[in-house]
Amino acid sequence: MRKILITAGATRNPIDKMRNISANASGKTGVTLARAFPHQTHLLGSPLALTHCNNICSNDEFGSTRDLLNKMQEWIHKNPTGIVIHSAAVGDYEVIGNNHGKIPSGQTELTLHLRPTPKILNHLKSWSADIQIVSFKAAPPSTTRTQMIELVEKQRLISNSNLVFGNVLSQINQDICLHSASETNWYRERTQAIQALIKWIQSRVDEAEK
Repeated sequence: MRKILITAGATRNPIDKMRNISANASGKTGVTLARAFPHQTHLLGSPLALTHCNNICSNDEFGSTRDLLNKMQEWIHKNPTGIVIHSAAVGDYEVIGNNHGKIPSGQTELTLHLRPTPKILNHLKSWSADIQIVSFKAAPPSTTRTQMIELVEKQRLISNSNLVFGNVLSQINQDICLHSASETNWYRERTQAIQALIKWIQSRVDEAEK
């Protein structure tokens, strides 16, 4: 049985022991996909995402970007021919010197120095050339279809993704595209795109079992 790894929710990159930098991501898309393949999926989720999971599949919680990277690398090393559905919103920056117990409140001004985090998506194929990757691209508001195709194609090439799920932040429930090396398909509603993605994953699972 071909194993599936799904990431869902948002990373939490610490500022101090009580505060973090995160994103608005519920993880519901990843959990919906996990429900379609409960027996072969391992879900890496944020705490919020895992509240939607109800233990439908094996799961583990992630914290920071680096924590998620380490857990994904470990899974891929154990499942080098698996399918990775990387839907989590991953923080691109982390605080330099974030070892404070707690930054004192009441300050009139606070400056944080940030540095880029590792780009997890671009590491996946280096851990195993045989995995299948579905990546997600959230485009800025007002992105046109032509611009979206340029964005998802760039991501596909850089990351070696087999499929890219693209949507615009201001309209995440409509006008979704699924982009591969051979075609781009558009869906008026997110639910339609999710069902098409489930069929794509199933085809890869069936292919491996022949």
